[in-house]
Amino acid sequence: MATVTISHAGRQSVAEVAAGANLLKVLQDADVSTSFPCNGNHTCGKCRVIVSGAVSPMDEQERLLLGAAADSMRLACFTTVLGDCSVTMPRSGGNEQIAVDYSADDAALEPLYSSGYGVAVDIGTTTVVGYLFRHDSKEPLGVVGEMNKQKMFGADVLSRIVYCNEHTVRPLCQIIRRQIAAICGQLCEKVGIALDEIRALCVTGNTTMLHIFAGLEPRSLAYAPFTPLSLFGDWQEFHLDGMPKAEIYLPRSISAYVGADITCSLLASGICRKTDNVLLVDIGTNGEMGLRTADGLECCSTAAGPAFEGAGISCGSSACEGAINTVAVADGHVVYTTIGDGPAQSICGSGLIDAVAALLQVGEILPKGRFRERGAASVPIGDSGLTLTRNDIAQLLLAKGAIRAGMDTLLQHCKVEYQDLDHIVFCGGFGSYIDPHSAELIGLIPPGFAGKTIAIGNAAGTGASRILQSKQLEREAMGIATKAHAVELSTDPLFKPNYVKAMRFPEPSAE
Repeated sequence: MATVTISHAGRQSVAEVAAGANLLKVLQDADVSTSFPCNGNHTCGKCRVIVSGAVSPMDEQERLLLGAAADSMRLACFTTVLGDCSVTMPRSGGNEQIAVDYSADDAALEPLYSSGYGVAVDIGTTTVVGYLFRHDSKEPLGVVGEMNKQKMFGADVLSRIVYCNEHTVRPLCQIIRRQIAAICGQLCEKVGIALDEIRALCVTGNTTMLHIFAGLEPRSLAYAPFTPLSLFGDWQEFHLDGMPKAEIYLPRSISAYVGADITCSLLASGICRKTDNVLLVDIGTNGEMGLRTADGLECCSTAAGPAFEGAGISCGSSACEGAINTVAVADGHVVYTTIGDGPAQSICGSGLIDAVAALLQVGEILPKGRFRERGAASVPIGDSGLTLTRNDIAQLLLAKGAIRAGMDTLLQHCKVEYQDLDHIVFCGGFGSYIDPHSAELIGLIPPGFAGKTIAIGNAAGTGASRILQSKQLEREAMGIATKAHAVELSTDPLFKPNYVKAMRFPEPSAE
């Protein structure tokens, strides 16, 4: 046996493990709350730790991923514990920007519970947000947002499914249930009520997140024909610790990859009540979208990967303190801002889109994703001291190509041209921070749509809150989900050529 001493966030813990254990697995088992985006697939280079003691030597692949940090860091996924050692987790971000906005509606107040308090929860792949309500009010008494603690098992849905396949759903189920119970505890503490006064929870999320929360194995969601064990839209039989009287309702999903979060977002947006042609897009590790036309509602989901969340990007991070969050061109120079206004330490998703748009404008990046300077390994982001590599640009092209191809395919299915669209709606934690002008410059949205694109924030959380406080809106959400038609892009003949076409940036404007 070997003793591993772990220092993280000002605390120290000790793990006794067998010699030969993988260090990443040791940290996961020790419940170290940090991000391991690729879940040990040796691709992201983000599981950086400081190690001393008896561990395996560094190989060339690990050294390449670490780059200049190879002299002081190790990657946990490459490192084998050979004997007693100490591990220090580097300080990472903190004070993340999490979309927790909410807007009330004009529906009759008729909660799903008859007395006491209720909590609406949005389980995002990256974040978890809870809203506390009293049964006689539409305004939340408090809101709490956190990073999803499942992130230590991968940044995207597929990596979480793979983990469940290898270890059963139980570990991730316990993590998310404990986190939601803790969020409910924080909400109750804020307003001075007891946890057992909560009578109902309305919990939304994509279909995979709801499977994990409900304790259902998500294995079938990873393989064709992608048949979920449940589409939900019902009350669950389990309770969370400390809330024995709180019944749990999960809104209806639309398909395996168009989840209840999109049902709730569509409800919150109100587009299904209108006659306009409107495209709603939730941009994240999965790009879920719905197109409302006079003929009905068509939906799809496309795997964008974690680049928009900062994972897989050499200097990428979540939207935390020190992250570049906006980039622009001023007097021919690339300028930027950071969260917290301090020195640049990383770049988050919105900053990445801005940065590439700015570098396209000044000609440092060419439409095919190459650098103007032939042979250059990277390009600087202004005078921030940070750079984007060729692989970073490739990752962004893959992500934006997947989203744009999904949009193009959905419009083709509905026989709608972009000029027929009244507007595009961005929603979700990441979508709230995208600059539409930058999105247009990189080709995420079509030309001329920067002024026709609006952001509505955390629409999934708003929709779940409205369902919690209105039986009428619960019925409306069920109607949205059951009437919607899902297009399966993995087998759709239109998607691949659209994806190939979207795998480049637009030609620069002649202006």
